[in-house]
Amino acid sequence: MGKRNFLERLFPAKHDFYGMLREQAEITALGVKTLLTWLEDPSVDNYDLLLKLAAQADTVRMEMEEKLIEAFTTPFDRQDIYYISVRMDRIIEHARIALQSMKEYDIQPDDYIVKMIQELSEGTFTFAQAVAFLESEPIKARDQIQKMRNAHRAVEDYYHKSMSAVFKTAGAMNAIKRHEINSQLRDAANYLSHSVDILHRIVVRLI
Repeated sequence: MGKRNFLERLFPAKHDFYGMLREQAEITALGVKTLLTWLEDPSVDNYDLLLKLAAQADTVRMEMEEKLIEAFTTPFDRQDIYYISVRMDRIIEHARIALQSMKEYDIQPDDYIVKMIQELSEGTFTFAQAVAFLESEPIKARDQIQKMRNAHRAVEDYYHKSMSAVFKTAGAMNAIKRHEINSQLRDAANYLSHSVDILHRIVVRLI
């Protein structure tokens, strides 16, 4: 810790990586929330908003990667910054694909899909809160870890229940379509879990 503080004084940070991660986490949470809103109001505006947010999150990620290359020092391990940003980006990307699949396949979301997205939205919102705590109160970020892990486990549970119901009642083509949508949501939750793992490692090193 002392060595890092010395280097930070000697070579002041040029870029606000905490701020960029906060921005990406907030966009990600808003994107998943928009997917949940679209289930209730499948309007063109909500559809287009999620696509816009996914593109915006990707832009933030790519700009951060460029700044990582330029930066002499970073507030914590640059590999952790890179990997947590990449995995966050996968969350909103899978949410976008799930949205497009439901629309293009003309699939009405069942209760399990709704519950998966609700849990994913809660998890990404909590993740954004935790990232916001990183710079000034990393212990508060740590306190959110279990809540996010619970959200991931809930999505996994709903995924298995949903696929069990689909295979018992749906025709082959409908089962294939629903499997793809469910898998996209499950993958989004898995990337949330990966992001939480990296966040936890960052917190441990900061405290």
